[in-house]
Amino acid sequence: MSANANMRLIIENLHDQATLSATSQALPIAYTQRSGRSYVWRSTDTSQQVITATLPGPRPISGVAVYDHNLSVQGRVRIEFLLDGRVVYDSGDEFASGLIPLGIWRAGIDPWGGLDITGIPQARSDTWTDERIADSYRITITDPSNESGYLQVNRIFAGAAYSPKFNGSYGLKLEWLDFAEHQRTEGLSLRTTGDGSARLLTVNLDHLDRAGMAQLGRSLLRVGKRQDIYVSVYPTWGGFLEAEHAFVARRSERYGHAHSAVENWQSPLSFEEV
Repeated sequence: MSANANMRLIIENLHDQATLSATSQALPIAYTQRSGRSYVWRSTDTSQQVITATLPGPRPISGVAVYDHNLSVQGRVRIEFLLDGRVVYDSGDEFASGLIPLGIWRAGIDPWGGLDITGIPQARSDTWTDERIADSYRITITDPSNESGYLQVNRIFAGAAYSPKFNGSYGLKLEWLDFAEHQRTEGLSLRTTGDGSARLLTVNLDHLDRAGMAQLGRSLLRVGKRQDIYVSVYPTWGGFLEAEHAFVARRSERYGHAHSAVENWQSPLSFEEV
């Protein structure tokens, strides 16, 4: 894997600790703090929406992810970090999704203006920056032409992202778990029952120094296997590659590491999509 943009994990989600408000709430903004695909915040219309999160106190933040949203190709998301009411970071308006780029777009097959994340069931928009200290943040969402008639978000993640000094080793594996099951009838026709899918990611961090091993271990052991983690394997790479490898997950296996060489530790990780 390239070291140009190492994987990032938001392990401790500050959003779940925040006091929230939103411009409108057809479904409550507090649902963005709950795990489960059926819990969503929904606005009453397509006017500009501002979500404000006030933290219990100043905290380090380097990433925010707006996950499983319904924003169109024209949708934009703006992230601001604040400290004592002063803006300390402003992402500016960013497109929530990108178009299929020329060279990949196929005439007569892909729709003109089609999204480069088409096929990914959960759309997301994430913002990464250098770590800042903030006691609140604002998320401004603009998508007046949304055909749904409302704006919707399932989960929001915010926090100081963990990123290994050296990226995961080659051999990283992403599987799409398909929950459909085949059954044969008495006449031997094939019938399929069930539906749905989830991602399973396995990656080996084979080059952790002492500080990186300790930081990873403290964070993963603190949240255990019950809490959601935001995983982005190819942050800032863009396109389908980044989208397919960015999702909300829980650690699916026990945590451990091996002292493989002088001042070097190895840790295999496995994450299953929530």
